[in-house]
Amino acid sequence: MSNEFWYRLFHGVVRLLMRIVCRMHVEGIEHLSHPAPYLVAGNHLTQWDPPTLMSLIPTTHRLTGIAADKWRKVLPFRLLFDRINVIWVKRGEVDRVALSAVLAALKRGWVVGLTPEGTRSKTGGLQQARNGVAWIAAKAKVPVIPVAVWGVENIEPSLKRLHRTDVQVRIGPAITLDPADSHDASTERIMHAIAAMLPEKYRGVYG
Repeated sequence: MSNEFWYRLFHGVVRLLMRIVCRMHVEGIEHLSHPAPYLVAGNHLTQWDPPTLMSLIPTTHRLTGIAADKWRKVLPFRLLFDRINVIWVKRGEVDRVALSAVLAALKRGWVVGLTPEGTRSKTGGLQQARNGVAWIAAKAKVPVIPVAVWGVENIEPSLKRLHRTDVQVRIGPAITLDPADSHDASTERIMHAIAAMLPEKYRGVYG
């Protein structure tokens, strides 16, 4: 079976799963229908962030993202992620192979989901972001769609009580970065767009 088949199957399963575990309230869903390729940049609270995003991506678009290389050693994850073309990345270093894979995905007309912070927030607030998303957007000449998610941190505690929780998602319009801007300035622009859509307690260093 082709990777496209596995992706479509997984996409459908994720959509169903998210309907089961939470009540999703979404603003700005129309922005994800922007012509691909583009980057989606969002805050990172829990492991539920990627399936939340995937469940919202139009079926006309092909989404991929990145996963820490440590999960490659876990056979079920490796088999699944390889079949849906997840990009493996080595944490804590500039992984040029992963960067090349992201650029190749965008060149194919896909959507790539990334978290500018790099790792999950331990406090719930936004952390200082790295310049990777800005660099990729400038290199590939693609827009960035900011996404703010909260409430996902309550999914697992609610599941233990057999309850569904409310998850909030706000999606902003596509940001076209100015090539004259530095990567630092572009990163700040992206992060402040995300922060503006979050409740104050989630804004962290961008509050």
